[in-house]
Amino acid sequence: MSTAQEITHEVVAERLRLLMAELLEMEPADLDDEVPLSAFGIDSMTSSVLVADVEKWYGVRLESAGSLGSLTLTDVADEVVAVLRRHPEEK
Repeated sequence: MSTAQEITHEVVAERLRLLMAELLEMEPADLDDEVPLSAFGIDSMTSSVLVADVEKWYGVRLESAGSLGSLTLTDVADEVVAVLRRHPEEK
């Protein structure tokens, strides 16, 4: 991924879904984009890994990093895309 224009909500959501499935040892299809991450058993360690991967992959800092459990995959994907659109030079 080289520019913010190439990074769509769908791309980010799919990346998050695959990572979450791997971290939680679940099938990606079992993760509903509209269910809070806490419902899947995300804990502080899993949340830290997810945040670190997102920040490394997209080069952005998540404002909601401390409260990921209450967010959905859609919420996190929306935040990543919004940050990239506000600060396209970050990635």
